[in-house]
Amino acid sequence: MIKDTNSIGIVLSGGKSSRMGTEKGLVKWQGKTLIEYSVNCLNAVCDDIVISSNNKDYNYLNFPVIKDEIANCGPIGGIYSCMKNVIADYYLVISCDVPNVPTELFKDLLKNIGDADLIYAVDSMGKKQPLVAIYKRSCFSTIETELLNGNYKMMKLLEKIKHKEYLVTRDLKYYHDNILSNANSPEDLGKL
Repeated sequence: MIKDTNSIGIVLSGGKSSRMGTEKGLVKWQGKTLIEYSVNCLNAVCDDIVISSNNKDYNYLNFPVIKDEIANCGPIGGIYSCMKNVIADYYLVISCDVPNVPTELFKDLLKNIGDADLIYAVDSMGKKQPLVAIYKRSCFSTIETELLNGNYKMMKLLEKIKHKEYLVTRDLKYYHDNILSNANSPEDLGKL
């Protein structure tokens, strides 16, 4: 168990990467691995960072790599495993495949979470992004219950947690067209 702290960054890198054809977080893009972009995004706003992955290749980042407590559950399993192993008030969650998310977005999420237990980004098309989000510690028991009941869908989890949505629109100073675009394949990377 890692020490009690106010905010922990969780970088999710536990997916199968089947469309990418290789470990997604380790793919190089513009001189860095994809996971390095996510780590850099969170580094300025978190007390510490953990990597959610079963792959030891992420040890080069010098952050704890936390394996899934329950296998094959998707991102909800990674979030759960990190929350179980690291006690914090806030968990700033980002997947490793969104290299264009700026630190400023997480600063805005922190400012706007208020009394909600979860706040997540919503893109300009209305698509919910629960993997660019902040989860409070108070979410843990709900996440655990959902997992133990075999409910692994992120969108279903959102229905059970008091949440806010943060619309990422063109009027934000840091907005750009690919701010929340993810790279699931080499073709996606080419479009970023």
